Amino acid sequence: MDKYKTKMTINKWFSSIKLEQLSSDSRQAIEQFDRYAKKLTFMKAIKLFLYAINDETESLRHLNQQLVNPNLKKVMGIDSISYSQLSRALRALEPSVLLEIFNHLLSLVHKKTEIKSKEKLYLIDSSTFSFSKNSYPWAHFRPTKAGIKLHLKVCFMNESWVHPEQFEVSPASEHDHEHLDVFINQPLATYIFDRGYLDFAQFDQMHWDGYFFVSRIKKNTKVHVQAHLAVPKGTGIISDQLVQLGSQVYLTSLFRLVTIERKQQANLRIITNRMDVSAEEISKMYQSRWQIDLFFKHIKQHMTIKNYFSKSEEGVENQVILALIVYLLTLLIKLELDLKQTVFHVLRHLRALQYEPFELFKAIFEPD
Repeated sequence: MDKYKTKMTINKWFSSIKLEQLSSDSRQAIEQFDRYAKKLTFMKAIKLFLYAINDETESLRHLNQQLVNPNLKKVMGIDSISYSQLSRALRALEPSVLLEIFNHLLSLVHKKTEIKSKEKLYLIDSSTFSFSKNSYPWAHFRPTKAGIKLHLKVCFMNESWVHPEQFEVSPASEHDHEHLDVFINQPLATYIFDRGYLDFAQFDQMHWDGYFFVSRIKKNTKVHVQAHLAVPKGTGIISDQLVQLGSQVYLTSLFRLVTIERKQQANLRIITNRMDVSAEEISKMYQSRWQIDLFFKHIKQHMTIKNYFSKSEEGVENQVILALIVYLLTLLIKLELDLKQTVFHVLRHLRALQYEPFELFKAIFEPD
């Protein structure tokens, strides 16, 4: 094993987190956290929680029990820690500091994945995370349910992966379109979202401000056709039209409506202000939305969001942010090694080889 004298893979995974590069406010918050820590410093705490999320640890009690592993003790620099200390630490983490760590990691992703503004595609959607009303009374949603909602913007890179770009956590009862303004912030990029965000005035404002959108209209949306565009045969495109939406009270600017035939389903009607691409490309843009659905499915099923470590509002919010940080840490490994495999495939190998030398991990992906 002499040729594998290097850091453990898990330490390489953590290495993108640079607390010394954070803002003075964040460093002060970390110092405040460490001042009251006996042995669970800020860095040790987030390492433990990131490990637990990545490893699908069931609970903080389970995490406490996992510290019998000598490899984990060595990585964390902790021999043991009580459940109550872990619980307090998760609540005490400052969300703004975690968000700055997320944004720092995101900047590293941007450096490795430069995209021209006009070619940027952002998918916007939300997903509700439900839990017991008795255990989480602060998150009242319905008479028998509690919950929060994760509003998310991801950058679509290709058919095999996306990465989280921006997010907000809200009560589950908040409507999606109330958060759209926050996510529309890069001119010339194209924003793709479903009909839950349908807002005529907002479409006009995006259009006037130089943002592009691709969305879906509702069955009862009033459409005023102004012109018909040529439609290529054999593409599944039923029509390509220039239209205005709304009623006499409010009519939108002139947009483009592409109608697509779907087998055994209602036709898909896509509205956009992109006039420079084909109807087929518009169709592909909208149908890329399934990637954000896969992302939500992944973080719910494989990153411990289905099992909350804390019953407090602060603890739940922190766990959501930490789960998104986990994804970026794994993505950075994929990008550094220029791996063709999906982020989820890379993550599985990271789990299996986390205590092995990083050179051994890299060797797994080398061609035979």
